[in-house]
Amino acid sequence: MAKVTIDVSLPAYKYKEMYQGSMKYLVARSRDGRMIQLPLSIFQRFVTHKGVYGAFEVEFDENKKLVKIDKIL
Repeated sequence: MAKVTIDVSLPAYKYKEMYQGSMKYLVARSRDGRMIQLPLSIFQRFVTHKGVYGAFEVEFDENKKLVKIDKIL
């Protein structure tokens, strides 16, 4: 399984705007330089009143399907 680390800085107003329909995916560059597209819904458990901020480890299976995402320190 492949893992990538991404840093997310998404203010609450932008997350809400995106989640309400204008966008359903977040495109991010991993720390190793790869571009990945992730559904916004996977960040729902990490949303605070300020938005989504932090470093996340994203794990994919051999078919590049999302397996899990965890917030890291």
